[in-house]
Amino acid sequence: MRFIEDFPGTGLSAAKPGIIAALPLEAACFAKVDIGPRSHRVIEGSLLYYGGVGAENAARAARALMDLKVDALVSWGTAGALDPRLGPGDIVLPTEVIDHADGKRYSVNPYWHGVLGNKLHHKRIYSQGAIVSTRAVQSAPRQKAGLHRTTGAMAADMESAAIAAVAGTEGKPFIVIRSISDTAAMHIPQSAIHATDRYGKVSIPGLFAHLMKTPAELRHYPKLIRSLAKTKKSLREITELCGFDLCLGEAL
Repeated sequence: MRFIEDFPGTGLSAAKPGIIAALPLEAACFAKVDIGPRSHRVIEGSLLYYGGVGAENAARAARALMDLKVDALVSWGTAGALDPRLGPGDIVLPTEVIDHADGKRYSVNPYWHGVLGNKLHHKRIYSQGAIVSTRAVQSAPRQKAGLHRTTGAMAADMESAAIAAVAGTEGKPFIVIRSISDTAAMHIPQSAIHATDRYGKVSIPGLFAHLMKTPAELRHYPKLIRSLAKTKKSLREITELCGFDLCLGEAL
């Protein structure tokens, strides 16, 4: 298990976090700014980077933020529930990240984690346990149940392990802040997955083309749309409560 660098003794006066969002909706929930793929915006001293989906994009975003001299890295956005107890919009603040590809484990910064947990204590928050990063979307309940059983992780994403690896190499504090977008029992339609590009943008013609072939998938969309609405509300509330530095300044 690898531990990300602790805060004491850093001497940072105005900490500058780098927040990595894979999807446009995740970036929009952090701040209402115009931002394109593989680019960043500065919001009150924090750097928001919209990097795209998956480990490769996440690692590229993390390295770009290192070049911009950020003091810490944040894996921000949505996650799929593996633990059946988690519901839409629940906040996941894991203590550990598991890379499903190679089994490596990374611990988040305990000081920062503690401050965030205290700040968000009145919300529906799960702050004990792991998140696992996979190479593919976990779209079916059977997949999610299997991953939960083999890893013990409470949720899954596709970026956190890659970001943690860069933070560890650079000796920078790291944290994961995610909100549940789909429960362990929910299906993510294959039509949505196939119509979405590596930067999370949906091709409407592509979506309709897939739905023409698999019209039965339409039944999954109402629940997914309602779930995403709760997720977005939850993420916006986090920045309202914690500020754009996501409590990094308080953790120093």
